[in-house]
Amino acid sequence: MPKQVLFLPKLPPLLDRHLSCHPRSAGLQLGVPENITMFKMFTMFKSSLRNRFLLGLVTVAGLTAAVTPTIAAQLEATAPRPQRVKVFFPKNPQQQSDLSYVEPVWRQAQTASVARFAVSQVVAGPTRQERQQGFIAPLTLQGNSNCGGRDFTLSITSATARLQFCRQVVSAGVGDDARIMSSLNATLKQFPTVRSVVVLDQNGNCVGDMSGENLCLRR
Repeated sequence: MPKQVLFLPKLPPLLDRHLSCHPRSAGLQLGVPENITMFKMFTMFKSSLRNRFLLGLVTVAGLTAAVTPTIAAQLEATAPRPQRVKVFFPKNPQQQSDLSYVEPVWRQAQTASVARFAVSQVVAGPTRQERQQGFIAPLTLQGNSNCGGRDFTLSITSATARLQFCRQVVSAGVGDDARIMSSLNATLKQFPTVRSVVVLDQNGNCVGDMSGENLCLRR
């Protein structure tokens, strides 16, 4: 009858060396009775390792499930909340007899820089639907930007909003200047941190100052 050969799974090097030198003591250290064969002892050892590995996976999965909602909550808390802001435009027919007449429309700001967003909406002008209601664009910019491609820069210091355009402001005279200043003043002064507004053109001169003395810079 052919001799049967039993192939055991390969043990880790350290355990294999220890079992080869001290098979009995190794079995006792692992808490295995002496009458249990080497193969059964290895099977028990392998099963123990597998159970510990699975327990580790369960633990990691639990920690991941607990941490993920926390991270999501933190991101939601730090993200800016949508905020409604007013944007003021001239409106016909009222502005035909009063060049400074403006009315507000609402916009939804998705940024913390609500004042900058509001000014950008003045520059963008009214929507098609708003134009049909009589609103008109208060200003037009043309040419290249002299501040990195932006349309304007805006800073608010000591309750004064300083707005400087980076492109040429198109104006045909007093009427256009009045519409520009009325729209920007009303839009920026809706914010409690702004009490006065300074509007400068691309060259740093006061928009609408026909005196040429830049009186807006003396406030």
